[in-house]
Amino acid sequence: MTVNALDKYKLVIAYDFGTTYSGASYAFTHMTPEVFDVQKWPSKSGNYYPKTPTLSLYRKGDSHTLDNWGHAAKKAMLKPQADKEYDLLANFKLNLDADLRRPNLVNGLPPVTAVADYLRALHAHVLEDVSRGFAKNYHADTFRYCLTVPAMWSDQAKNCMRQAAVQAGLVQRHDPPDRLHLISEPEAAALYCEKMCDQVNLLPTDRLMICDAGGGTVDLIVFEVDGPSKLKEITKGLGESCGSMFLDEHFSRLLLEKLGGQPLPKAALRNMVDQFVDSIKPEFDGLDDQYLNLPAAVQLDLLCEPDPDCVDEGTLILRASELKEKVFEPVVKKVIDLMERQYNDIPDRRLSCIFLVGGFGSSHYLYQRVNQVFSSRVQQILCPPRAAMAIVRGAVYFGLNPRVITSRVSRRTYGINAGLPFDPALDPASSRIVRPDGSVRCPTRFLVFVKKNDRLPVDHCIREEMFIYYGTLQVTDIMLYATESDRVPRYYNEVGVHQVAAISVPIPTLPGVALGERISYTVRMYFGMTEVKVEADFGTGELYQVHCDFDAINRYDDEQQAPDQDIA
Repeated sequence: MTVNALDKYKLVIAYDFGTTYSGASYAFTHMTPEVFDVQKWPSKSGNYYPKTPTLSLYRKGDSHTLDNWGHAAKKAMLKPQADKEYDLLANFKLNLDADLRRPNLVNGLPPVTAVADYLRALHAHVLEDVSRGFAKNYHADTFRYCLTVPAMWSDQAKNCMRQAAVQAGLVQRHDPPDRLHLISEPEAAALYCEKMCDQVNLLPTDRLMICDAGGGTVDLIVFEVDGPSKLKEITKGLGESCGSMFLDEHFSRLLLEKLGGQPLPKAALRNMVDQFVDSIKPEFDGLDDQYLNLPAAVQLDLLCEPDPDCVDEGTLILRASELKEKVFEPVVKKVIDLMERQYNDIPDRRLSCIFLVGGFGSSHYLYQRVNQVFSSRVQQILCPPRAAMAIVRGAVYFGLNPRVITSRVSRRTYGINAGLPFDPALDPASSRIVRPDGSVRCPTRFLVFVKKNDRLPVDHCIREEMFIYYGTLQVTDIMLYATESDRVPRYYNEVGVHQVAAISVPIPTLPGVALGERISYTVRMYFGMTEVKVEADFGTGELYQVHCDFDAINRYDDEQQAPDQDIA
């Protein structure tokens, strides 16, 4: 953190808004950094887990008022007939990413609104918690926030998270951009693990893979130690929806199979799944049988179970072999396959250490399987202390010093549609246009700013000089496009190229410039950070912060061509 930022911000608060659980940590900027975890949550019982469930409860017919959240929401749904009284939102974080094509939320709320409601309640509790200590001496405007997001998320999904934070009141829309940082979850985890480099003898040029296994997603990232407290990403990270919530789904199916298809109240089924989540899932090692208390609603004579010893005094015995085969292995195999793909992408396949973090990353069974597959190729495989808090604690470190990460690898190829010189040998005649100044252009070209897999320093700036004819527009739209393809497109409207944002550049008043006169300006785009940042320079001495509208990705459809930018 710069000296100016140290003066401006007194407290860094980080939120790990997770698919199944959420957590918070904080640190004061003026003290020797010590990270404090928020561990007291409303309605929390004896559960040791340091996070609170990402659950929101609304009364039927009233989606405008959050009735309860976290542990309280979970407990409310255990009441008889709760499903008739309430709508419970779970796993709704995934709805922020339109690419996942999730079904609509049960109460019809827009995903950003649902996330904002939860964040607002979470934030109010955290402010109350920190205000019991030294933080009460500081104004809330001096708090900086860091929010974690999955590495696999699109730019639009990240922007939705920022919108939700504004709606929730963490920051105001016109606050300085550096008051709210977004950081990818595996990057945050890497910063937490980086603090342990001395303990695990990681030296400069050593490489570490972070496996951030959470409730919804598993994200991987590979860094190289770039000096004291410095990390550089060396290959494009991978991510997939294969988190621990899918263990819950497999377990639910196994339960229904064992119960012989008998109808059960939802509260009873939910109670059994909660037993699995709280007790069996984190401790299962693949060797020991597990035990589940059956609710009174279960009719024992209807159990579909060939093993006569499977029930004893109202307790269901779950064989380790069937838990491995039907619950754990289908999900863990996907994680292992993802890690294999990431390992094969590493230059020279040189890797010193694997860190398993996140709630699912703390699983004994996952650790055993990763160790079984990778121990012959990697020197150390570790699950660090407080692995479930690694992401949120690392996010605090990022808020204290955003420059710990020195470079990132681009996940996509980015560019704009531009009017580039027409090439009769390559461009179709139908795309040939003549500008007022006599230049012959092709208006559908794709001007590359960043290529997929490019390694970008955090301050990496793409400068492109463009021109317009003064007075014809008050605002010019630059449409930002991206593609996941390994091939660089020639045209912006090729298959696989998608609009990701509309960049609205306001044209300032320029004294002495005649109407219709050609003027040039410089667009600066920063792609080495978690979010894309854009500036415009018209040579007036003032640098304009340009708004990127990620909600405007369909502003120009296939029948309405996006405005091209002539390149000077």
